Order: sequence, then structure tokens, then C-alpha cells
Amino acid sequence: MLYKVTPMMPPPATKEPKAREAGQPRKRRKSAIFDAEGHEVLISLMCLKCRTLKPLAQFGLRKMADGAIRNQPWCRTCRSGAGKPKEKVEENVVAAVANLQVVLAPAVPTEEDEAPIALASRG
Repeated sequence: MLYKVTPMMPPPATKEPKAREAGQPRKRRKSAIFDAEGHEVLISLMCLKCRTLKPLAQFGLRKMADGAIRNQPWCRTCRSGAGKPKEKVEENVVAAVANLQVVLAPAVPTEEDEAPIALASRG
């Protein structure tokens, strides 16, 4: 009986994902939607905050409690500014007024104040 001997093959190389460097954005998957004829369809949604129509790529995905994945209702630009603290203009004005100091102006002599001096100098 003859046995067939095959040389040892190296194991297939596994693709290990490259670690992201700190501060680098994640690589996003291309999301293209095609119709029945094979043409690409651009879907646009209206942002509920800024009320503008933007392409679907401008909206992120959201994982719901029941496991469903839906689109975010706000576009990326509205969501990026949502968590920033707002500047309180009223407090700044009050603080500026509180730092003001009241300085009395020098008294301006009137004619009545100068009259006794003028009479005394005449003699």
C-alpha cells in the first residue's frame, strides 16, 4: 500500500486588526444603498434639531434597549455641540457690574460759592 505524503503547509495567516493610535478616529464602514436596478440611492433625513435635510451618512446609529439599532435623530454637527456647556451671558454682566467702583467727581464751584470770596477780596 502506498501512502501519499504531503509537505507541511504553514498555517493561514490571521488578520489581526491594527490597534488605533490615540486620537485617531475609527475607520467607518462604507454604507451604500442600491435599488433593484443596481443604482446607488442617496437617502436623506431631516435633523430634528436644525431642521435641515442631510444625507444618511451624517446621522449615527443608536442601540435601543430592546436591541434594535436605529438612526440618531440629530445630525453629527448638532450632536457635537449638544454636550458643551452654554455660556451664561447674564452672570457675566452681573459680575462685570459688581466689579465697578463708584468714584465721586470733584465738586465744581458755582457762582454762589465764589460770591463770598469775591466780596471779601474787594475789601
